Amino acid sequence: MGFVRKLKSSRSVAARQRSRKLSKAKSLPSDPPAIDDDVGSGIACRSMSLATGSFSSAGVFSIIQSAYDRSESPDSNRTEESVGSFSDGYSSNEEQRNKQSLQDVSLPNLSPIKELSLPRMSSRVFIRTADLPHMKEAVNQSRNSSFSELGENELIDHVHKPSSHPPLPDMDHDTNELWVALDDGNGSRAPLASAAMSSLVKTACDASMDQGMWTANGATAKLLKSGVWDDTVFVSYDEQRPVPVPHAKGSKGETDVLVWSGSWAHKFFGHDLPAIRCEAIVNMSPRALADLLIDSTRVKEYNKMSIGRDDIMVLHEDEKSVTKISVARTKPPMLGKTLVLKNLLHMEELPGGGEQAGYTIISRAVAHADDAEAEADPKVVHSEMLMGLNVIRAVEGEPDRCVLINLNHLRSPMIPMMFAKKLGLSSAVNFINDIRALC
Repeated sequence: MGFVRKLKSSRSVAARQRSRKLSKAKSLPSDPPAIDDDVGSGIACRSMSLATGSFSSAGVFSIIQSAYDRSESPDSNRTEESVGSFSDGYSSNEEQRNKQSLQDVSLPNLSPIKELSLPRMSSRVFIRTADLPHMKEAVNQSRNSSFSELGENELIDHVHKPSSHPPLPDMDHDTNELWVALDDGNGSRAPLASAAMSSLVKTACDASMDQGMWTANGATAKLLKSGVWDDTVFVSYDEQRPVPVPHAKGSKGETDVLVWSGSWAHKFFGHDLPAIRCEAIVNMSPRALADLLIDSTRVKEYNKMSIGRDDIMVLHEDEKSVTKISVARTKPPMLGKTLVLKNLLHMEELPGGGEQAGYTIISRAVAHADDAEAEADPKVVHSEMLMGLNVIRAVEGEPDRCVLINLNHLRSPMIPMMFAKKLGLSSAVNFINDIRALC
């Protein structure tokens, strides 16, 4: 940070600009004499550094005053600072006169330099949160526990508070949207990533249990009317227990796939697109199925159209949960183009623990800085997973079986609105059957 002072010189500014060259910095004397206010027409410029700055891990820019030499007088509040001088290539006599002019500076009193909060955005991955009703509460909890020391003017958009401002330059400003950063730019979670994760899981799980949101298709309505599924479907996750299933292993009924379609009550991005819910018995332990679905190297085992899924960023991983950013690519037959989904993938245990209750895997499309910087590829179609959920429930008395609940809310330019519901229902059934084929 530099401040410019006018200094006496025997040369004009124009002449100095033609010949200015950088040289070693010179320091002011400890008690410089005052100069005449009449500077004259011939002036030269010198710059001096009064402070240095750095960013903290919370994204706050701190300006720290340089170590100035103080006057010997204890009551003096003048501050002197070293000044960078320039060698102009003159004769030694001219240079000596300019050195003397440098000593004729009386610096004014300097007010203390305080910490400033400046926008800093090193995050690369962002997620929509406006449709998550629990987000506000989760943000407040994160602030109280993680960065309560920051003042309002120190909070950075997307990093410490959700913001409607586009996080990437190629995005339009939607005042109804709220974006949150998921990473800190160094491969770790951003301050609000956990808040976004918990809100996303709760919103999706609540939706999967909201009977008023869903309409069963014809075949499912008949199965539900029989009453055999009453103790299995729409059983709250808060009960933290395994669920009973109506059909024994090997029986005809265990191949049933229950399917519903529905729509979201909110009016945010994608609300006009249909959502699909399905539920079925899978003869695989909850942990085995959770590991299968979260492992990107195994996608081709159950998705024959997949050409691969790559984990481009792992934000968290331990025995009970995984959070990562993945890019999935599929090539549907006769389309001639590659369908790309770039998603947040998050797995965690259901309330009650994985062995006792089961697991949940949530997915949602993300905005990535790499996409904003890349050129468009006409052979690639980018789709968005607005809300993806797989709930894997433990089965009562049968540790090698589970109940899989899948919720899918997808936006894809290649799917016409009139066919979105029909394709969604058939895709849900195919997904279940492809998983079952591995058992």
